[in-house]
Amino acid sequence: MDPKSELEKAVNAFMTYEDYLDSMLTKDDLMFLEDKDMCRDLLSMQYHSNKRIIPRGDFDQRKAEKAAQIVDYRIREPRICGDELTTSCKLMQALAKREKDNLNGVLATIIFIRDVNEKGEEVSSYIDYTHSLKKEDWKVYFTGEKKLAPCETDLRSSLQDHAPSLGSKDNHEIQTDEQVFRIDMKDTDYVQVVIFDHIVDRPIP
Repeated sequence: MDPKSELEKAVNAFMTYEDYLDSMLTKDDLMFLEDKDMCRDLLSMQYHSNKRIIPRGDFDQRKAEKAAQIVDYRIREPRICGDELTTSCKLMQALAKREKDNLNGVLATIIFIRDVNEKGEEVSSYIDYTHSLKKEDWKVYFTGEKKLAPCETDLRSSLQDHAPSLGSKDNHEIQTDEQVFRIDMKDTDYVQVVIFDHIVDRPIP
């Protein structure tokens, strides 16, 4: 086995450098010296004729690199708030299914909401779901703690739809135009909800 592969195997197999050295010790080593720490020291100094010992510096450096990679992955890995879905709202259930694809850039969803605010006024807007997922904590929506509502930062341009109807389901009707699908939601907590799903050819960064 080449040195690089040997190092990778040791780093994956042992939590610490001491554990790695212990795996190289024999009963004869311990019986002869009667001191595990001394046996480890001798091994690390290459005082073992028939074994190649990985230097501590190499082992610790590779361990640190792998730990940094794990931390970096956890930072970049998007949090899937939809996993905590508890509300019975049909809109939230539909959006929870789309969350991961929107975060991964393979789907771009626009949500049209028309509702009545606390003042009794009818309000509506288009919400960029992908953008909102990256800016807000959607757990409060998926658990029902907060109701999704139009706000000033939402998209205001309207979406045209000339697509033929493909059919309907119990809680929504579906229409499509090439790679854009329109879903008219029913039985939601809102006056009107329409979801526009754009299937992306190339993932959005």
